[in-house]
Amino acid sequence: AELRQAASDLHAREAELQMLRTQINPHFLFNSLNSISALTSIDPASARDMTIELAQFFRQTLALSDQQKILLKQELQLCQHFLAIEKIRFGSKLSTEFVITPDSELCLIPPMILQPLLENAIKHGIRDLSEGGTIKIYARCQDDWLQIAIENPIDASSPQMDAKQGTGTGLKNLRARFHNLYGNRCRVEWQKNEQHFRVELTLPREVSSPENPLQ
Repeated sequence: AELRQAASDLHAREAELQMLRTQINPHFLFNSLNSISALTSIDPASARDMTIELAQFFRQTLALSDQQKILLKQELQLCQHFLAIEKIRFGSKLSTEFVITPDSELCLIPPMILQPLLENAIKHGIRDLSEGGTIKIYARCQDDWLQIAIENPIDASSPQMDAKQGTGTGLKNLRARFHNLYGNRCRVEWQKNEQHFRVELTLPREVSSPENPLQ
């Protein structure tokens, strides 16, 4: 029974990793390639920078998705490549602010949990604002917990901000994924007011060890 359970867990993990490899929104890739195509004639340097960032993003995505858990620091590096691409697309409309405590960077998390949230923050927030705005990413350790939050400005009058659309499905899927990994020892919550949309993640605090840095 234990062997069957272990095999079942292994198959479930492999299925999740396969999902991670294919979950990158195709529209992100298409938009990036279209932007590169447009930039080649008007701003070749930016086109080159965007191509390099896109290659680094997908190379790192493939490397991290082979691991069950990674350092928050590694996840943030992946996010930096993603945001660098989006900043070339959106220019001054998109700003970011990271408020990350050093101890939180060494905590272990499932790979590729933040990039989809940042993509939603741009798609359902920054993109709809003529003046753009700043996406803020927070992370800190509190006792035995790792707390992460992503906050972005919104156009509250936009119908896309209905929690049942766009971000709602992705957040519910993230909540289900966390539940499979942590049971009831985690929280995924979101809230919206007239100016901001905020996602808050609370996970058990796990740190890498010198003997097994990624556990």
